[in-house]
Order: sequence, then C-alpha cells, then structure tokens
Amino acid sequence: MLTAVITQTVGTLIAGFIAWLVWGPIVGLSVVAGGGSIAIPNALLALRLIASRPEVGPIVLLIGEPIKIALSVLLLWAAVHWIEDLSWLGLISGLVLALKSLLLTPWIQSHLDRRQADRMVSKLVNAQTKSSD
Repeated sequence: MLTAVITQTVGTLIAGFIAWLVWGPIVGLSVVAGGGSIAIPNALLALRLIASRPEVGPIVLLIGEPIKIALSVLLLWAAVHWIEDLSWLGLISGLVLALKSLLLTPWIQSHLDRRQADRMVSKLVNAQTKSSD
C-alpha cells in the first residue's frame, strides 16, 4: 500500500521538476498540484488503514474512499482557484500521471520483494558458511 503512495508521490515530484525545467515554474507547479490532488488523499487513506485494526479495515475503506474522492475534488478546486495562470495541460498531466503510476506498483513491489529475498538468502548462506568453518 505504501509502495503505491510512494510511487505516486515520487512520480509526481519528478514530473513536476522536469516540467519546471522544460516549460517553466507555472507548468511544474500545475503538474505537482494535479498529482498531489491524487497522492495526498491516497496517502491519508493508506495511513488511516495502516493505523486501524485489521477487523475494521473494510469499514475504514468503505467510509474513507468517498472522503478521499471529495478531498481530491477539493484539492483540484483549490489548485484552479489559487494558482494564477494555471496550466491546464500540466494539471491534467499530473493528475493522469498520479493515477496511472499505480500500474507500476506491482512491478516495483515484486522487485523490492526479490531484493529482500536475495538478502535473506545471502544471510543464510553466510551463516551456513560460518557455522561449517
């Protein structure tokens, strides 16, 4: 769950930085605002799910999902009204990037799991080698 939130956040920040360098600060800010309007509510819901007891997780998700959507809409509304000369293309690009970055999460998670398993095997082999000496 946290891998998805981290993927969204890092992807949004990298895209915003690249947009800032290539097209200027307003476009970069618009990309970050669009992605942040998705990543921030997702992070809050993920943290709430982690903090809750396992037996109430489905209830937290059922109540939290509409709140997450409402917060996303509120953050988009705030971005539109508070950023002068907002780049609509940047805002929508950041929003789509944050939503579609979730497609990378299974690959990233399997890569992290594989690295963790390799470390565990390496420790076992080292422990076995030391014990046989």
